Amino acid sequence: MGEKRARVVIVPCDSYEEEKVYCAMRTGIDLLGGIGKFASPQEKILVKPNFLSAALPEKAVTTHPAVIKAMLRILSEAGCTEVKYGDSPGHGSCAGAAAKIGLTPENTFGAGLADMSEEVLTTFPEGLTAQEFYFAKEVTEADAIISLCKMKTHALERITGAVKNVYGLICGYRKAAGHVKYPNASVFARMLADIHRCVKPRLHIMDGIVAMEGNGPGSGDPVSMKVLLFSEDPVALDTVFCTLVYLDPELVPTNIQGEAMGIGTYHRSRIEVVTPAEAPVTNHGGTDADHVRTDADYGETDADHGGTDAGHAGRSFERLNGAALRERYGNRQFRVDRKGTKRTFLLRYSDFMTSLAKRPRIDKDLCIRCGVCVEHCPVPGKAVSFKNGRDEPPVYDYKKCIRCYCCQEMCPRHAITAGRRKE
Repeated sequence: MGEKRARVVIVPCDSYEEEKVYCAMRTGIDLLGGIGKFASPQEKILVKPNFLSAALPEKAVTTHPAVIKAMLRILSEAGCTEVKYGDSPGHGSCAGAAAKIGLTPENTFGAGLADMSEEVLTTFPEGLTAQEFYFAKEVTEADAIISLCKMKTHALERITGAVKNVYGLICGYRKAAGHVKYPNASVFARMLADIHRCVKPRLHIMDGIVAMEGNGPGSGDPVSMKVLLFSEDPVALDTVFCTLVYLDPELVPTNIQGEAMGIGTYHRSRIEVVTPAEAPVTNHGGTDADHVRTDADYGETDADHGGTDAGHAGRSFERLNGAALRERYGNRQFRVDRKGTKRTFLLRYSDFMTSLAKRPRIDKDLCIRCGVCVEHCPVPGKAVSFKNGRDEPPVYDYKKCIRCYCCQEMCPRHAITAGRRKE
């Protein structure tokens, strides 16, 4: 018997029509073992979507309401009555974000909206990088957490997916301070891994029906990917996301640090990717030769993943190797940062990493001088300020800037982008 591999299920879904999303969600969860594997009627369950900010569903900033409703419906049908859903946005409130996407008590299948604003200090002596967290109270009260992340790009970590989604368990106004305490991509990724080790989310589902490319996670562009991803392993799920968009998983700090700290694997030889046997072909273009890695790099052969088998809950499935996965569901044109190098000795040092990081820049023509970037800058003394007065856009002091990109995430006019010095 070989080593047990992390299973990632990919289910095609070409629209947010609610019944279609519900059926796709049921299929994906069944192929992981069924909802009873992750929640029981006796438990208090917190469903955690991505509510970065209050934004309309078509902007692809948040987990789509159809995905959230489908999850709540599945839990309700399983007899789970102690269910809440919510996230702690970096700007605004959970209630405001939920209202913006049309979630109400009448359409959420008896689940309550978590307030997510009252913090509880939680110590975690086993933390390898972080030993305490200011979680929202509902996090500390939950028996089980189900994470509904969004497929998006991210200025700091390249992508935001299952690993990054748990940062919303921290009370919103504490998030900026976290970027000061964990001031570069690798250290921040280790802190995220410690959150996973502390709260142990049971199930991760990624909304990739319409994803966000480009200047994510809040100012990018919607792009159709037509997939939902499911896994118990957040690193494996994010790795499959990387494969779909032709991004080397080893360039993503949350993958590297997540595996190093034991919350999952990014090695494709340890990941089993399955799709429903009846899944239609959805090809976004590109070939295996276009990818930066090959199936040999992943330690795969057709024999490892070929054929069909009897799945959970009577469902049949097909195993996919890397080439088949990209051919069927991939998008080589997806706009994500693929530049840079893998880990080196020098890249382990925080100061060196920060000096090479991308810089936030303000587009003067888009800036409305609202001051949101200044307000959300977590650096003592502010790394961005109205140095030249409110009639001019804010100015960065890059010697202070820790490249956390809180300003870029929160800018309401999408006026801030991140780029390296030579760009």
